Amino acid sequence: MCTYPLSKPFLLAILFIKEQLKEPVALLWIVISPAVTFYLLTYARVTGDELYRDYTSATSWFYAFISSSVALFGLAFYIVGRRESGFLRSFVYTKRTKITFLTGQFLAYSFMSVIYCSVFYVLTRGYFGSVALDEWMVIVGRFYMCFLLFSTPALLLTLVPIGFQNSNTLFSICSVAMLALGIGSLSASHPLFNVMGLFNPMGWANRIMLVGVTESAPVVAVVVGLIIVTGWLVFRFLLINPVWSRY
Repeated sequence: MCTYPLSKPFLLAILFIKEQLKEPVALLWIVISPAVTFYLLTYARVTGDELYRDYTSATSWFYAFISSSVALFGLAFYIVGRRESGFLRSFVYTKRTKITFLTGQFLAYSFMSVIYCSVFYVLTRGYFGSVALDEWMVIVGRFYMCFLLFSTPALLLTLVPIGFQNSNTLFSICSVAMLALGIGSLSASHPLFNVMGLFNPMGWANRIMLVGVTESAPVVAVVVGLIIVTGWLVFRFLLINPVWSRY
């Protein structure tokens, strides 16, 4: 009696995962493109110290960017897309169906985040040596925490009453802005950049990838608290009707 309702989010998550795996363009954009950029930047370096850095420090910003892309252009963007296609209005109109949909969506992209992280790891780890299972597990754990970190602002953006195309533009602006501010703060000495860095999830994600979850315990506690609050807000205020149907 109780197992069937609980299985619905998992079944829906499987459908969403199959849908994602049928779209190789997303894999190309989110993983292959950063991997190619990584090798281009690596081969462009001329100093030996930079060229032979350890793997984690060489790829932390890439993992941070990929996790933000999965949260923004996977988890959040598809919620907006399903709303604008009329999917939510047709199937998600009760509290139970809301919970089923949101849980299935979150489980699907939690799984996809591990896939994206693993593909990038396999594509880039060979430059620094052989793939190691224990290292992969550590990186996946850190990456997933980054995914949760970016899921908070990503899910909040789904509450903004804008259309599909405008959402794509907004998410792109947020992604580029976070990355630019994060990298810019590394070499900038102005106090303003330090203040902005405190509110930039990209900088937090880079720190998590570098020092780990245990050493970033305060950040992890904040992330867990924020994702719980955000989940409730999205459940409470999730937009069901397409934006275009209101005019």
